[in-house]
Amino acid sequence: MDFLALIFDLDGVIIDSEALHNDAVAAAVRAYGAEIPWEMFDEYMGSPDAVLLAHANERYLGGRQDVDEMLALKQQIFLETIDRMQLVPGAVAFIAQSRPHFRRFALATSSLPFNQEVAFERFELNRYFDVVVTAADVPHTKPHPAPYLRAVELLGLPAAQCLVIEDSLNGVRSAKAAGCAVIGLTTSYSAAALAEAGADDVCMSFEGVAAMLGLTLAAS
Repeated sequence: MDFLALIFDLDGVIIDSEALHNDAVAAAVRAYGAEIPWEMFDEYMGSPDAVLLAHANERYLGGRQDVDEMLALKQQIFLETIDRMQLVPGAVAFIAQSRPHFRRFALATSSLPFNQEVAFERFELNRYFDVVVTAADVPHTKPHPAPYLRAVELLGLPAAQCLVIEDSLNGVRSAKAAGCAVIGLTTSYSAAALAEAGADDVCMSFEGVAAMLGLTLAAS
């Protein structure tokens, strides 16, 4: 195995929370009197909610609202649905069983630190990860390479020895621009779209990721 570290995205890779975040963003914008098209979520998937809300504010609310207030409302709505957060099938089994085969594990997410912490506590993920990078840790977010550059820096390994697992087009672009290899996971986009964005390989499931890496997962 040529890779010394795995770097994971969070939403859409480990936790199945994209729909919860999108519903909360839509509800927050609606509270200010506007509806946003669902196509916008595809465009901004992998980017922080603040970026999407800033765009929605400019385009649909005339730039009149305070984006920080909109984000706070979105976060309040999202936290009311936290008990509905689920894992991506096979994610934790893959993480637990593949961990001994790699020197280090990292997370690079566009989520707010609190959301990442809630997810890690809920699903007992802290023990697996050596490095965590959230939206608060970088000056630019996905699709900019900064999140993965920071993760690689903290891992202390060359980017070429770090394999990223991503579900969003912006995430794939970010990781590739940082010099990492990327496996696209088809939880959010088609295999064709992920490959077009630059993914080196594409898998339908974590069982497929394990097989691609030459790992055999025990039945859970």
